[in-house]
Amino acid sequence: MKKITLILLVLVASFYVKAQNIVTNFEDQKKRAIKMEFFSPLTGNTTLGYESYIKDWLSWEVKLGIIGIGTDVNDSNPIGVFVKGGPKFKLNPDFVTSDLKGSHLLGGKYIRPEIAFSQYSERVETFDGFNSNSERKNFTSIAFLISYGRQYILADIMTLDYHIGLGYGYNSSDEARYDYGFATSDPSFPIAWTAGFTIGVLLK
Repeated sequence: MKKITLILLVLVASFYVKAQNIVTNFEDQKKRAIKMEFFSPLTGNTTLGYESYIKDWLSWEVKLGIIGIGTDVNDSNPIGVFVKGGPKFKLNPDFVTSDLKGSHLLGGKYIRPEIAFSQYSERVETFDGFNSNSERKNFTSIAFLISYGRQYILADIMTLDYHIGLGYGYNSSDEARYDYGFATSDPSFPIAWTAGFTIGVLLK
């Protein structure tokens, strides 16, 4: 009986120490990050982001895209900006060891509802049946998206994140467009979608 009691005490003490280590590790972790959409320059813009931890299971993230800093595949010379942001609801803890030691407060799978808005201009080719003309047009787009993603934390130094989202959207054109932070269909079917891969650096 004494042996059983001793074993139980050792197990309880071990669990307590592990639990304390988890909390201590969480308290010491960096809880903010500056990010970049890694492939955004290939799509005609450069997108930077900022994420900050709020409380367990919740952080918030905002992104700013500078349209025109990147490759210009269609030679349309785009100029403008877009912003998007919203809360990130973590779906479940992300564990890395068999004793359920948590990896990071900002890591794991998540759902992010977000509002996105873009304002830009670009050169558009028009045809009158005989000749082609080039004129500059302004475009405005807005969307409400729900994105699913997963974020990995590397040694409390870097972040890697991939995400995909779907929602409602509107643009001032009469056709489907890529709006440099998301894409929208034509007004008759107001669907919007987004996807991305980010890399970032953690901050205290």
